[in-house]
Amino acid sequence: MTEQAPVPPKKKGNWGAKIILILVALVFAVISYFALAAFLPRWWSQTIGQQVNGSISAGILAGMFYGFVFTFAAALVALIGLNRKVGWPFKIALVVLGVAISTPNLLTLSIALGTSNAAHAGERVLDVDAPGFRTASLVAAIAGFVAAVVLVVLVQMWRSRGKKMKTLQQAERDRLKAEKEAGQAGAGQTDVDDAEQQ
Repeated sequence: MTEQAPVPPKKKGNWGAKIILILVALVFAVISYFALAAFLPRWWSQTIGQQVNGSISAGILAGMFYGFVFTFAAALVALIGLNRKVGWPFKIALVVLGVAISTPNLLTLSIALGTSNAAHAGERVLDVDAPGFRTASLVAAIAGFVAAVVLVVLVQMWRSRGKKMKTLQQAERDRLKAEKEAGQAGAGQTDVDDAEQQ
């Protein structure tokens, strides 16, 4: 009879400690959210207000810059993450990077759609110190997203065209090689026939 190898005992997970850590992390996340929600809209509106300094043309230009550049870059990173060749760890990293890049637009959105006192204060600051910023930012953000999608589609079409061209070139090379081999075989057969006739 063969002796069975002893089975190592299964490690018992310390679920109590894990649950406590998760609860602490959730409480920290909620506190951070409310603290940032009370601070960031005011800070962002004041930052933009200082940049624009009440000029409507500067407000429109700043809104177009922030809206287009940060949406285009974030959408491009996120769309690259959707590629099937990208592994899951990189997908998650690219999504996090995309969200981080889009932070300026998310801050503007939190002011435009927020209902907190900080959001309303941010609205008032932008209305006075950065007129035209929010509208220009929205329009440019839509344009940036569309531009990123168009760019990704064009790159995919270019790659697909390149693959088709390589396939056609390989088929042409194979055809020429087959014709050359057939010609050589035909020439050899002619030489044999001539030798037999002599």
